[in-house]
Amino acid sequence: MGVRTGSLIAAAVTVAFAAQAEPPGRIQITVWATPPPPSGELYGGLAYGGYAPITGALVTEQRDVEIAGGEARVSGVAATLDPASVQLRDLTDPAAVMTAQRFLPSAATPTEILTRHIGDPVSVTTPRGELGGTLRAVDDQVIAVETGAGDQRHLEILRREGFVQGVRLPPGTTGDPSLAWRVRTAKPGKHTIELSYRADGMSWSADYVAVLDEPGRAVDLASWATIKNATGASFDAAELTLVGVGADPAPGAGRIPPARFRVPGPVRIGRGDAVQVELVPRRTAVPVRSVILYEAMLDPSPRFQAVPGTECSQFSGVGSGNGRTDVAIEIDVPGRVALPDGKVRLFQRRAGHLEVVSEDPLRTAAGIARIRVVANGDITGDRHAVSCNYDEQRHTVQETIELKLENRTPRAADVILREFLWRWPIWHIESEDHKGVRAGPQLQEYRVRVPGSGRQVVTYTAVYAW
Repeated sequence: MGVRTGSLIAAAVTVAFAAQAEPPGRIQITVWATPPPPSGELYGGLAYGGYAPITGALVTEQRDVEIAGGEARVSGVAATLDPASVQLRDLTDPAAVMTAQRFLPSAATPTEILTRHIGDPVSVTTPRGELGGTLRAVDDQVIAVETGAGDQRHLEILRREGFVQGVRLPPGTTGDPSLAWRVRTAKPGKHTIELSYRADGMSWSADYVAVLDEPGRAVDLASWATIKNATGASFDAAELTLVGVGADPAPGAGRIPPARFRVPGPVRIGRGDAVQVELVPRRTAVPVRSVILYEAMLDPSPRFQAVPGTECSQFSGVGSGNGRTDVAIEIDVPGRVALPDGKVRLFQRRAGHLEVVSEDPLRTAAGIARIRVVANGDITGDRHAVSCNYDEQRHTVQETIELKLENRTPRAADVILREFLWRWPIWHIESEDHKGVRAGPQLQEYRVRVPGSGRQVVTYTAVYAW
């Protein structure tokens, strides 16, 4: 095989694509919500065998591809995809078998684009005309193209600067992230495939806007989901399912599945976009109830998703100085699952205009949403551990907590006590002197009545297991 060298005149190479790949068909994307940040340092880590919430997205799309010579390729997939998660199903030939797979990341330079086409047929434009052959090698200075056959087969070494004016690539090729397969099928030609994969870089979060009427008896509530796409790919007319955060990682009794929200219409999510869609239908003139919420401490549970909190002295005596009491409005919301966590902005109509009331996390439970209005100093509390036992062999912690509420006013008050079961996501209530409800993955609520100028005590025993 001979070797010929082209001109040394300087210029840049231009890469031309013979044809674009077929546009994707139906696209379905399931997106997991952004997990809440830990309130402080994260103890332990996944190296301890802990639980990490699911994040990112699951993308499923239908594509039409050309299978020739036992090879198939699709471009425009997410740059952040996990190649090990790829599932390929041939709808044209269910008996087809994928024998090998390659993930080709995004090509940002002409050299990167050409490199991924080594071994492919190309057509090179030069001042001397068109040169067709097989691309054999490429670097920033030259490209090597094999031409001819038999004893006429030879290698052309072409200087890219000044001599190579353009390179025409095979149909259906781009510089976007791509997947390529070796496929064994008895039906070469055009196939419809279903492609599924997990990808990082896509997330969503919830935001709420509430407007209280002037008398303070009804509220309008709008809810939005903001989807952020940092996958490096664009998705047109995607069918979206949004999944909340906070599922119990272990199956069994008491498990609370994450809320799932289906966006009613197709949505375009471009590369780098932040798109807002309606999370649930807007509700108007919803009657409100005034309630008092008490939390003995900030929720520490995000710090204990990777390793359980086995130190019994931790958070064992939280006094009234760390507690928080708020007056809130409570409304009923449709559905059997809680609305996802998110920030709610509360306004009130006064004298024909809107005034800002509060901006705070929405407190939710199944069928209920609560919006903070103002802090309350009339109800105070004290929380401490009566007993705590860590069993290293059984991998359990049994803890008894006592909460004391005090009412500084002469009027009786109904209080919703929100208690965080923070030590580990897998837990159950072994005993309690007031009937409580599991209001979230790591949240127990008690509705109690505190007499005027009096006290109320709530005691419960929780068992954590891992």
